[in-house]
Amino acid sequence: MFALPFILLAGILGVPTSCVGCSMAGMDLHGQDLRGVAWVGANLRGANLRGAVLSGAHLAGVNLREADLRDADLSDAELAGVDLQGARLDGARLQGIRIAGSDLSGSFLHGLPGQQARALLMRCAGCRLSHVDLGGKNLSGVELAGSDLGDSDLSGASWRNAMLLGDEFRNTDLRNADFQGAAVCARDRDGEVHCSDFAGADLRGANLRGTQICDAFRDEERRCSALDAATLRRLGHADLNGAQGP
Repeated sequence: MFALPFILLAGILGVPTSCVGCSMAGMDLHGQDLRGVAWVGANLRGANLRGAVLSGAHLAGVNLREADLRDADLSDAELAGVDLQGARLDGARLQGIRIAGSDLSGSFLHGLPGQQARALLMRCAGCRLSHVDLGGKNLSGVELAGSDLGDSDLSGASWRNAMLLGDEFRNTDLRNADFQGAAVCARDRDGEVHCSDFAGADLRGANLRGTQICDAFRDEERRCSALDAATLRRLGHADLNGAQGP
């Protein structure tokens, strides 16, 4: 049932600005002005949204699996629990996007310019990003928490000064990646340390100098301290053979 009646939007009859559980699977919405829409539980699987304007959109529990979002404008959009598996995001504009609990596994990200890839991950909490290609991208300063990047190609990517707390890098290609200054382990309020999981990851040539342990919580200012190789091996299950540092 739709939260609001269907209205004429961007010249397309039957596209709601607000809906709950509506089905637009496979629809051709390319180039349409959909800014500010509020869709909850909508099904847009396989929809053509190439070049569409979705800036400021509010999408919760939306199925965008295998959707074509190439060159779409998702700036300042809010995505929660969105399924983007296998979606095409090449050339999309993503500045200011906020993502939580969404699944981007197998989505096509390699064609994203570096600044857009960084915008996508800048605030990504509990995201699934397995089997994606972000090799060589500048992801410096991003903040990931509890996200899964397993089995992905992140070779040569820059994670400088990133906050990577409780993330999964299992079986990921991290050759020649730059983690200098990144926080890859977190300290809880009881002082116990937990590291992102690097089990099976290929870290040959990776720069791990200056990696840090930081507070998982933030009061006035998050405190960090230097991470040592023994801790990363023991708690992060990292094979540091061929890596530089920490």
